[in-house]
Amino acid sequence: MIKVFLGGEGKNDIGTRSQDPMGDEVGVVEALLRRVRADGWRVAGAISWQSIRKYRAGAARQRADHADAHNVRALVQRAYEESCELLAFARDVDGEADRERAIHDALETIESLGFAEEYRYRLAIVGGVVKPKLEGWILCLRGVIGTDNMSRAAVDRALEAAGIELKSTSAYVAIVEACELPTGACSLGDWLEQARATFARLIDGQVTEPRM
Repeated sequence: MIKVFLGGEGKNDIGTRSQDPMGDEVGVVEALLRRVRADGWRVAGAISWQSIRKYRAGAARQRADHADAHNVRALVQRAYEESCELLAFARDVDGEADRERAIHDALETIESLGFAEEYRYRLAIVGGVVKPKLEGWILCLRGVIGTDNMSRAAVDRALEAAGIELKSTSAYVAIVEACELPTGACSLGDWLEQARATFARLIDGQVTEPRM
């Protein structure tokens, strides 16, 4: 059984583990993973984005980096420290144009940091940005089209119009558990495709090509 480390914005993303590593209330990230693959893995730890300590090595060299690039490296380091085989995280775009590129670039350079050599294995990562924020994914799960391009305010209005309680972890998770998962080209669809391919490789030994 593989060990999974979770990262997210807070309780809605990672449940009560955002305040307590032993918390057992599921958040949206874990609920989505369980829809993709129900067995063969367990959550071994989690941390909220604001609680991530900065990556320890090369601080002077990386000082000019976007803060989220530092945070991704620190999150990877934390997953290795917890002996996890898989890191799964989500980060709201929240109107910050540079955030998606910073996270993508940080993930592209992880191998160069030497974690795999230090810990003697390569961590699998399912991670990316949520557009425009987590509530956009909830609307997408409810069948709303084009949520990636909606403003944060428009997402909140649509959520209210649908009778979904804003910031309710239990309401969000209930939607994840009951919906049909999207497969289209959107931030949620891309994240889910990463999860499917990664679980197939880690648990079933299958090598699959993620959708481009």
